[in-house]
Amino acid sequence: MNDFMKGRNGADELTIVMGFAGIVIAMIGSIARIQWLSWIAIAVIVLGVLRGLSKNIDARRKENDSFVAATANVPCLGKFVASLGGGTAAANASHAAGTSKEDFERAKRTAKKMWKGRKTTAYLKCPNCGQMLSVPKGKGKIRVTCPKCHAKMETRS
Repeated sequence: MNDFMKGRNGADELTIVMGFAGIVIAMIGSIARIQWLSWIAIAVIVLGVLRGLSKNIDARRKENDSFVAATANVPCLGKFVASLGGGTAAANASHAAGTSKEDFERAKRTAKKMWKGRKTTAYLKCPNCGQMLSVPKGKGKIRVTCPKCHAKMETRS
């Protein structure tokens, strides 16, 4: 799937809002038993999917930017669109900030390791520096020292 989506737009704010709008219109159409509303809902959802699969990223980015700018001052919709932030705008920002494929692979390996040890190991985050710490489960109240910042904390394992 990753190879298929390379060079494609993906889910940006406008695409996500189109999906939500399609679902809401479909629900209204089915509750009110208005069939043409259901057809409009399907059309909106299909357009959203086609936007996500589009390879013309520059045009989709311009559309998304103008949509975000237009909805910024709308009371409820502006906050909702801003909270989405996980679309291509956030992906581009994270790429510019240095998030790379290696970072993604490292996070994937860490998640896999944490899942494997979930029964024998407890994972906690250092409140001082954010370092992930692993401690044995079932040992009661223990004192843990962070290897990175040397902060000491007491916790139950």
